[in-house]
Amino acid sequence: MLMAAANSMNSQHPRAPGVDVDYSLMASELLRALRGAKRSRPGFSRYLGYQSNIAQRWESGLAWPTAVSFFSICERLHIDVRAALGRFLRREPAWLKSAVPDYVPELLRELRGRTKISSIVQRTPYHRSSVSRWLKGTTQPKLPELLCLVDALCGRGLDFVASFVDPGALPSSARRWQELVLSRELAYVHPMSHAVLRALELEEYKQGGYRDPDFLVRSLSLSREQAELALSLLVQSGQVKKTRYGFRARPSSVVDTGSDVQRARALKLTWAELALERLRMGAPGHCGYSLFAISRADLRRMHEIQLSYVREMQALISASATSECVGLYCSQLLDLGVAEHNALKSRPSA
Repeated sequence: MLMAAANSMNSQHPRAPGVDVDYSLMASELLRALRGAKRSRPGFSRYLGYQSNIAQRWESGLAWPTAVSFFSICERLHIDVRAALGRFLRREPAWLKSAVPDYVPELLRELRGRTKISSIVQRTPYHRSSVSRWLKGTTQPKLPELLCLVDALCGRGLDFVASFVDPGALPSSARRWQELVLSRELAYVHPMSHAVLRALELEEYKQGGYRDPDFLVRSLSLSREQAELALSLLVQSGQVKKTRYGFRARPSSVVDTGSDVQRARALKLTWAELALERLRMGAPGHCGYSLFAISRADLRRMHEIQLSYVREMQALISASATSECVGLYCSQLLDLGVAEHNALKSRPSA
C-alpha cells in the first residue's frame, strides 16, 4: 500500500520565467485524471493507502505528493512506469533496466546531461540550492516542481504528462497539446515550415517590419514559392499570425518529432539531404568524418556522450540571448557492421 506522506505546497503557484504554464494547476489536473471519474476522492485516498482524504487536498492544491510518491501512485494504478518513461525518453537507458530503478534522480540526470545548473535555474522559479538538491537526489521535488523541471530540462513537459494520461483531458493543457500535435503533423508533412518558423523568431525580422517573404528567401536560401507555401501552412495551423506588421510566430512548446518512428526517420532523411545539398554547393559550415576501430562497448559509450552533447546543445539554444540566424545540426554515429552484429542495434540515434 502507498504510505508516502504528502508534502505541503508553496502558496505561490510555480511558473517558469517567460512560460505561461501553471504547474500546480497541471499537477492537480493530472492527479484528477489518474483518479478517474468513477472513483470518489475519499475512495481513491483509501485505495492508495491513506487514512485522510488526501486526494481532496491534492486536487484543491493544498498539498502535493513527492515525485517518488507520484510514480508509486501510477504503479498502484497498474501503470507501467518503466514503460512510460521509456516512451518519454524514446530509449531505455541502463538505469531504467535495473531491478529497482531510482526513477526521479536518474530521470533528472538523464534529461540534464551536462547542462550547467545556472542555465537550468534560469528556466525555473526556484532557488539554485533547491534545484541542486533535486538534481543530486538529496531531496525530492513535489509533483508541480517535477513537471516544471522536466520542462526546464528538455521542454517536453506535455510529452511527460502524455506518458501517463491524455493531456487533452487536462483543461489547462488541452489547447497547448492540440497545438503541439498540429505542429508535429506540419513538421512531418512540410519540414521546411519549421525552418521558416525559426526564421520568424530572428531579431532582424521582428525589428525590421518585413511584410513579404524576401527576408525568408535570403535567410534560408529558399525559393519564394517555398517561403510563401510554408507561411500559408503555418498560418493555417495557428503557429503564425499575419498582422499589419508582418508575420508573427506564436510562442509554442518544443516540437519533438520522435514519437512516430517511421515518420521521424523520414524527417531525419529530409534534413540530412538538405545538409548534403548545401555541402555540395560549398556552403560555409562544419562537416567532417572519422573512421576508426573501437570496441562495441566504447562505441555504445560514444553514443551516450553524443546524446549528452545534444542535450547540452539544446540547453545552449534555449538560453541563447538573441536570435540572429537559423542553424541546422545533423550527425551520424554508426557501426558499419551487419545488423545482427551491430553494436548500436535497438538504440535510437540522436
